[in-house]
Amino acid sequence: MQLEPGASFELVWRNDDLSDAAGQHPPGFPEEHRKTCRIVEVDAPRKLVFIFAEHGEVTFSLEPVGKQVLLTLIHRRIPDRSTTLGVSAGWHAHLDVLVARASGTKPGSFWDNWSRLKKEYEQRFPA
Repeated sequence: MQLEPGASFELVWRNDDLSDAAGQHPPGFPEEHRKTCRIVEVDAPRKLVFIFAEHGEVTFSLEPVGKQVLLTLIHRRIPDRSTTLGVSAGWHAHLDVLVARASGTKPGSFWDNWSRLKKEYEQRFPA
């Protein structure tokens, strides 16, 4: 992956592989999902901003906080409510896996967590 503005890269998800028990796979989701993205801004290793296909713009930023690092993820310009619910639950579930792995624990079922989180976000973002 070239870390420079304008460079494209492909994000690939295999969410079934993120935990020992993948859980109930939601209908309509393939086993593997791919999106071509384009880098907008890079300040390695502190910040990465990219266009997330047709689903808006994503920013990852890292900031030292004492002996730890704060990861902030911002996803903006999401085109509609349905996409907002899916990506909100998706990023949240992926970050839960990251926290579990970073703390040396096994993550729970990715898809069961995603489904639970999507219901929570449906309540947080009313139609």
